[in-house]
Amino acid sequence: MIPKTCTIFALAGCTNSGKSTLAKEFQRHFGAAETTIINQDEFYKTEDEVDKIYHPAAVTLTEQGYYWSFDEKEAINIDQFKERILQESKLFKNVIIDGNMITEMDEIVELCDQIVVLTLDFKTCRRRREARTDYVPPDTPGYFENVAFPAYLRHLENARKRSRTDPKITFIDVSEPRFENKSESIQDFRRQILNNHIKLMDLKIEVGLVDQLVNHPSCGAISTFNGVTRDNHAGKEVVHLSYDCHDLMAYKKLRGICEEVRKELPDIKKIAIFHRLGKVDVGESSVVISTSSPHRKTSIQATGRLIDLLKDKAPIFKYEEYSNGETEGVWKSNVEDCKN
Repeated sequence: MIPKTCTIFALAGCTNSGKSTLAKEFQRHFGAAETTIINQDEFYKTEDEVDKIYHPAAVTLTEQGYYWSFDEKEAINIDQFKERILQESKLFKNVIIDGNMITEMDEIVELCDQIVVLTLDFKTCRRRREARTDYVPPDTPGYFENVAFPAYLRHLENARKRSRTDPKITFIDVSEPRFENKSESIQDFRRQILNNHIKLMDLKIEVGLVDQLVNHPSCGAISTFNGVTRDNHAGKEVVHLSYDCHDLMAYKKLRGICEEVRKELPDIKKIAIFHRLGKVDVGESSVVISTSSPHRKTSIQATGRLIDLLKDKAPIFKYEEYSNGETEGVWKSNVEDCKN
């Protein structure tokens, strides 16, 4: 059992997305004396224990005629991984775990308080991977494009599906850092993760929880917008709303919106944007946006600006179902809805 005084924070996602480097940055930020890092790669099974993939490309590209399946959870000693986390959680205030397959392991996911999935595009990932020289065993020809990256895409889709009903999973695209300097970029991603809480989910939104996420000792103001489903639109009785989106595109756009508002209002400390997906009944929250700042004027402005930008830019679609005998409702994008 994890002590209540310990926080388990996971960095998951694409190979070569900077998980280990970012983990070290979090350790520096939280304090090395109170924070430990556990890497999934410490728990790989031996080559003899790992499954083999007899991919057609391996027959012609590799000497052995197969690839080792190092990018599936079966290659990890999960029980040992879990036991190490439990042991370290008794000794440290913060345990940071990193690994590209964390979201595939139910036993590990259930231990975590927060999981951030780092995403990368194919071109950037391949360029970074080809520059690495520390893989043991080293990549065999064709392994990245035939095994590693396809596995990442499967794991990413599984994480996306899981995230809709698991409030602790979120995503951040690290393909295009805002700074050329690597150290600055890593610090920037750390600040984004800690200060911009973005969540798209099928679960009901707890407004009080959203407010807690932006609360900070340095701030005297929290401003919250709670958008709920109303029972009418354009003279028609609305039965319920349904929302859907391209999750990863929406996460990227919402994080971009946060940074846009921070440039306009630099005194903002924390931002939380929670958007409901799926069916939302009348009276239920569909979107909750909360911001904190030292003084009320800034947070009120920021929250208003965020909802305007969300409606204008976020790729989230709404379906209205009516009770007047119509058999079909109407799907609308946020942009279309803004015009009505």
